[in-house]
Amino acid sequence: MRRRSLAALRLTSVLRVASALRAPRKVPRAAADALRDGTADTAAPDASGAAVERLRAENARLRRALAGRPVIDQARGILMATEGCTAERAWDILRQTSQHANLKVREVAGEVVADPTGTVPPGPVRTHLREAVRQHRAARRKAS
Repeated sequence: MRRRSLAALRLTSVLRVASALRAPRKVPRAAADALRDGTADTAAPDASGAAVERLRAENARLRRALAGRPVIDQARGILMATEGCTAERAWDILRQTSQHANLKVREVAGEVVADPTGTVPPGPVRTHLREAVRQHRAARRKAS
């Protein structure tokens, strides 16, 4: 009997698993017919349908987050230029304003970016943004 090294045994077990994963899987006849006819959604089991809906909701959420990201980055840049703060501190100002105004960060960022002069239109966002900037300035003075 030939002795094998531990590495060779590991390699053979990995290869077995890989070949098992590549093996064709049996598809139930009803599912295959549904795929062929284009009615796969109606033939899918409830658990699978719920998973698909969950993934669709997550996809929509991620698309909204990606769409709002450039506006948030622009607002951070405006705050960094006007207040002389770091990107992290600008994010903190936006986040704090968002929490106190009970708005999404992208909505607060939109208010900041909307006016090219850097002033925010009157309203709750302006009030909370001024307070967050005031706290930032006080913390910066205290650190100096």
